[in-house]
Amino acid sequence: MADIITQVTQESPSYNRSYERQNQVDYDSKIHLNVRNNNFTITREELMSLPESILLCLFPNGVFLDASGQAITNLTEDDTVFVNFEPSCFEYIIDNFGRARKDLLEMPQLSPQQSYGSSTQQETAASVLQHKPAIIVLREDLDYYIIPPMEGFDADNFRHCKINVASYLLENKQIFSGLGYNTKLDPKIPQHLGPAEQHLLDMLCSSGFEVDGEWGSRSLEPGKCVVSSLSLVRLQSAAQRKQKELENETPPMSPQLAPVQSNASVSSTNRKSRSRIATLASSASRAASRSLSKSRSQNPDSSHTKLLLFWRKPARKCWWSNETIEIDVSGMVVKGEALHNITVKVHIRRVWTLELSVIGVQ
Repeated sequence: MADIITQVTQESPSYNRSYERQNQVDYDSKIHLNVRNNNFTITREELMSLPESILLCLFPNGVFLDASGQAITNLTEDDTVFVNFEPSCFEYIIDNFGRARKDLLEMPQLSPQQSYGSSTQQETAASVLQHKPAIIVLREDLDYYIIPPMEGFDADNFRHCKINVASYLLENKQIFSGLGYNTKLDPKIPQHLGPAEQHLLDMLCSSGFEVDGEWGSRSLEPGKCVVSSLSLVRLQSAAQRKQKELENETPPMSPQLAPVQSNASVSSTNRKSRSRIATLASSASRAASRSLSKSRSQNPDSSHTKLLLFWRKPARKCWWSNETIEIDVSGMVVKGEALHNITVKVHIRRVWTLELSVIGVQ
């Protein structure tokens, strides 16, 4: 896998939440959404509680749009908001966040002394994760490019080839295959990932992801060579992870990681060449290797504090790779020759967006 890691600009449009605060909007009011001709109705509170990385996908311009693509300046319950988004993915999102909100109602509430009596900000943040459900949001935007493998390809042949490549990519639902991890190999066989990729895999697997986990939603964007994937995973406590390990009777797939402050000794050159996800995960992993036993005994949920670095602050990682695949093109004719299978080199650009969402915290 090509070791090209860049930082994607964070200067993307953001949804203006101040509008609701200034105008005292009723958060119980209904919002009617038309998501690619599929109708959904949710409350304004449910919509605004979604993390920023998801809201930017739903409303890339930061505003509600009507059927003609014009901004809705005064949204009422009689209006319908049109959203260009995968309907099955949207249903996956509202189902997961809906379950998390129900779990919040069943969790014990903190008293004022417990909520505000902590001595440090870190302890306060950690206590929030102990008493409120949290969801790790991981999104992948995969762009793929191919070059005609032979002369004589017309537009129809090339389009057919790209569709078959998309089908091949959609079949692979393994989350960490994009990092170069092969789930088909025996777990006893060591796999040598790049340092940044290994740190990222360890961080996610120690927080609730499975090393052989699959994307919760994966779909091809209409009319584009883009595959969008999303995984929503509940942040697991140390007790939950231990119970799961006992049930599986296997050791954990990845080590626990301890939180650290940002590493000021890293040179500016390295900071520019590595994404924020890679930098934070790498720093956390190095600290974990030095004080793993100490952190486990003193703070078994220290990885939760580390993930708070991504709370309301989506981080992005971008890299390129390429694959050579064989696709079935039965029925295709090029220069009078009927083809059945051809080998195509596919160039892939992946952008991962990672964010932590804590339910019940405004």
